[in-house]
Amino acid sequence: MTLLEQLGDIAKRGVDLLEEAHAASSLPLPADQARMVRRTAAAFLSPTSHSRYQSRALAAARRNQHSLETLALIARRSRGISEPTKRWQFREKLCATAGTTAQISRAATRLLRELNPPPEREDGGRRIMHGEKTTLSFTGPAAEMADIWAAAKSDPLAWLTGSRAAAPATVTTNVIIELPDYLKILTGDGDDIRLAMTNGATISGAELVRRTLAGAGLFTLIHPERGPVNLYRTRQASPKQRRMLEAEGARCAWPACRRPASECQAHHLLEYSRGGLTHPENMALLCPYHNSINGLPGRGRMARIRGRIAWLPPVRHHADKDSNDKNRNFATGTKARAPGPPVFTGRARTGPTAAVP
Repeated sequence: MTLLEQLGDIAKRGVDLLEEAHAASSLPLPADQARMVRRTAAAFLSPTSHSRYQSRALAAARRNQHSLETLALIARRSRGISEPTKRWQFREKLCATAGTTAQISRAATRLLRELNPPPEREDGGRRIMHGEKTTLSFTGPAAEMADIWAAAKSDPLAWLTGSRAAAPATVTTNVIIELPDYLKILTGDGDDIRLAMTNGATISGAELVRRTLAGAGLFTLIHPERGPVNLYRTRQASPKQRRMLEAEGARCAWPACRRPASECQAHHLLEYSRGGLTHPENMALLCPYHNSINGLPGRGRMARIRGRIAWLPPVRHHADKDSNDKNRNFATGTKARAPGPPVFTGRARTGPTAAVP
């Protein structure tokens, strides 16, 4: 038998090596290796009150031909288990597991997680110094930390240093609003309203709404007659305005269209070029196709009726030779027919959104 063949045979006899080392008074090995062998032998062969576990573990290790290296790993990973029964159960399971030392190591990691699950982390922060660099870590409720990370992830250092100064103590004040002014604010005319505050300052109605809703997240204010209220004058709908429109409907407002709101455009019910305001009360979400045909002859148009988005059927014409008919369109030589009833597709004032045919 060659030396390599002998080495291969010895590698499969880890238990035999431990038994011989445990009985020997000295070991003809380098000091560090001798110390490892003796500690492993003591772990597996020292007298114990769990002798049945010990016998089964040794038999399984011999059956699986575990090497001395594998047995040393099992002994080392088991030292962190303080309860004797669990420690021997851990050893027995790993000795009964076939595989290489690396495979046994992965199995040991899984077993340790089951026996000693990690403790629940406490809220707080931690600083780690790295010479000229420092790492900060924070622990808190998952939902709140997700919001923080969403705001900070693009440039965490700028987020921390640029806007994280301690907030001053909040002073609560009352705002005095007369009922007529309150109604004007609800209809979107708050810029012209000046309100007195009990701390001596004055504030516009529009600013009051912005301050009141600033910490409320996604908040949609809907007037019972005019629909969603906004306080800005721009041509393009802002992200906030789009969110308000999405609160009215999750899809294109055109009847029977199923395009999601995320793929729709903010359409002015009264065209911007004709003085239509970029307020949610004057807008509806339409997919690009229905936005392009809205108002064309024979296609109908979108409108807001009593605060709800609706589709108005087109006014149809037919030929008529009666020149005395007051409904006759002399430019086209046709007679107008009364349009059909509107089809409501927007949010109802009370109850669920009306069904779309």
